[in-house]
Formats: sequence, C-alpha cells, structure tokens
Amino acid sequence: MFKRFITLAVLMTALTGCVSLNSVSLTQVPAERSNEISATSSSWTFLGIAFSNDFVDEAILDLKSQCAGGKVEGILTKFQHTVFIPVVIREVVATGYCHKG
Repeated sequence: MFKRFITLAVLMTALTGCVSLNSVSLTQVPAERSNEISATSSSWTFLGIAFSNDFVDEAILDLKSQCAGGKVEGILTKFQHTVFIPVVIREVVATGYCHKG
C-alpha cells in the first residue's frame, strides 16, 4: 500500500506543471489598431539553468517580418515560465500593430 502511494505521489509530482508570468511591458498604443500581429518564441532549460537568451531575437525578427515595409507600434511583450520538474520552458510572446504608410 505504501509503495503504491509513493508511486502515485511521484507520478503526480512529475506530471504537474506551473506557469508564472514574470514581466509585461507595453509601448504606446496607436489610434489605428486594425492590423494586429503576434510572435512567440520559446526555449527550454534543465533545472532552470539558462546559458543563452537568443530565443528572444527569434520573436523580434518574426514580428518585424510580419510588418515588412511598415512600423510596428503598441508592442505588448510577455515573458513567462512553465515548469515541469526538472524542465523549465521560457517563452516570450510579443503582440503589436503594423502601421504601413
């Protein structure tokens, strides 16, 4: 009975995840908000030890590519962690408005 309890407790702990939103930033929102664009990039780490933040550049480049020849305004960025012990997934979500002209 005790072995079954320990096995169940370990299994439940291993399958449990937790999400935390670490930071949010917002630039001035334009009056014209008809063309919303969004980009997401993520990276996983073991035990939360990160050696690089290069994955953030992917989101920036993706956002710029969706607004080629225009200007991205009203950018909302979110940085969040999702923890599945021992793996931590770091994610950046950027949303903005493409203004051409």
